[in-house]
Amino acid sequence: MGTHRKNSGFTLVELMIVVAILGILAAVAVTAYSVYVRKSHNSEATAVLADIRIKQEAYRATFHQYANLNDQGASWQPTSNPGPSPKAWPDDSPVEWRQLGVTPKGDLIFMYTGHAGAPGGTPDDVYTENDMTNSTAWYTSDFWYGAQALQDIDGNGTCEGFVIVSGQTGMAEVSMDCP
Repeated sequence: MGTHRKNSGFTLVELMIVVAILGILAAVAVTAYSVYVRKSHNSEATAVLADIRIKQEAYRATFHQYANLNDQGASWQPTSNPGPSPKAWPDDSPVEWRQLGVTPKGDLIFMYTGHAGAPGGTPDDVYTENDMTNSTAWYTSDFWYGAQALQDIDGNGTCEGFVIVSGQTGMAEVSMDCP
């Protein structure tokens, strides 16, 4: 009697199924990784904005007003959008930032600015549009401040980030044309 030999190996259909499963797993992994990277970037902004909030309240306790971080061209720090290439906080940051004591360490993905004013002053639209209480009381009846953290990580000209305003504990997410 002759020996019967069974063909061994995989069929084309079996190989296609394995490739499809690997593709699905890769897509899930890439999505999970991009969410992880985004959260790590956002943690920088939330930490710096929380630091600004704490130091603004300490500044007000001392000087009876908030520090305007946008006086005399102080504007954004770092002075341009870091984008995909992180930048360090400048050692020669404007005096307003140094007086407030905000000096983040390490490379930054976001750029930051802040504004302040006297009661009845008018904040920039980005602060009033992202007011989480929908009330004008925070800037019409008391000294006020607002701060922003923006990034354009993909270089498309649209910045995303966060806004905080005085008297509120939350942060609003924003998306706008980059400054």
